[in-house]
Amino acid sequence: MGSLITALTTHDDPADSPDRHLSDEVCESVLASLRRRDQRHKGQLYVNGLLTAQGRKTMRNLATSTREPAAAQSLHHFISVSTWDWPEVRATLARRMERLMTPHAWVVRPMVTPKSGVHSVGVRRRFVRHLGQAVTSQYSHGLWLAGQQAAAPVNWQLSVEEAQLPGTLAGGHDAAPGVTDDAGRSSDDARCSSDDTAVAVVQQSASWGLAPRPVVMDARDVPPAPLIEAFTAAGLPFLLRVGSSTSLLAPDLSGGQRRLLSAPAEHLSTLATSQQRPVEWVDPALPRSIRTSLVALMPVLWPGGAVPRRPRPAGVPVAGPRRTGGAELLLIGEWQPNRRRVAELWLTNMTHAGRGTLLRLSKLTRRVDTDFAHICADVGAQDFEGRSYHGWHRHMTMVSLAHAVRVLAQENRVGEEWERSG
Repeated sequence: MGSLITALTTHDDPADSPDRHLSDEVCESVLASLRRRDQRHKGQLYVNGLLTAQGRKTMRNLATSTREPAAAQSLHHFISVSTWDWPEVRATLARRMERLMTPHAWVVRPMVTPKSGVHSVGVRRRFVRHLGQAVTSQYSHGLWLAGQQAAAPVNWQLSVEEAQLPGTLAGGHDAAPGVTDDAGRSSDDARCSSDDTAVAVVQQSASWGLAPRPVVMDARDVPPAPLIEAFTAAGLPFLLRVGSSTSLLAPDLSGGQRRLLSAPAEHLSTLATSQQRPVEWVDPALPRSIRTSLVALMPVLWPGGAVPRRPRPAGVPVAGPRRTGGAELLLIGEWQPNRRRVAELWLTNMTHAGRGTLLRLSKLTRRVDTDFAHICADVGAQDFEGRSYHGWHRHMTMVSLAHAVRVLAQENRVGEEWERSG
């Protein structure tokens, strides 16, 4: 990520880092909604600690990497006990980053955080596809503003399973263990199961006044029906990667009769192989590396019938009626040259978009994966050691700020525009 990012992590005196000024500028503008001066100061300390501390971002490690090595307790209080409004901070960051980045899409990315214990909120044992095994972990989704050159997370939702929520929380019942902050306050906006977090993070972000962008997501680990329904109801374009067994409806091209064929997506893709065309794209994971894929498009229908209504997480606006019934979509198949089996399958409601546009949008998931590994994980996305729901969200808000500083530091001009846009 260049010399500027290296300086952020290896400078002899972190407090005098050449990008400390940019970090303070970002924090000063985004944290302006915090009413108390001491909260704004602690926010700057926390972000600077995330940017400069080596290794795991523990409170002690964060404090010792700043100008106030004795601040570990106050930083803990700022994250786990304080009452500042993290959704407003995220909304401010999202609007500022949108103006500077002009993203092509909102990429929704899952994050699995392994945990050794079971006392933190949202922790349970779940199967993780890319690891091929069950892992005791937290599960969340982040919404990223993504372009060809960079991506930045601006919102997060943590999965809290229904089993952890025996009471209604908002109706006078006792809160479930773990769904409280460290001061004992219950959370009435924590009811997000693993199937709901992707929908919730998009709906909440859409309520911030951002310009609508295509929602791009690898949806192989969650049921696609709630996503298709919610994004259609919200009027958002979407591009969802689906599994090979996803059932779809398509014209039966074999018998010459006008009838619909219900079949798995992978089987339907074989009917479109004659429509394959080469498309070039730049691999975000390998800068300046141009690749070629074969892409075919096939009109399909999403099977009719309403998906059972899911409880809406409190605090997330209703996007509209939850029906799609027979939505007209495109199935996109991508093949690697000289390979017979389809490599990736995507569904979209952008039925008039071309092959090149759709393929390049799908590759923004690789952009986000790359920036998560090189930036977001390095500034502590999976290092929160507390147990509370609100504490996790406040920590992830500060992680988003630190990630934004790293992205802006890649190009001095962008950082200068941030200062002028304040």
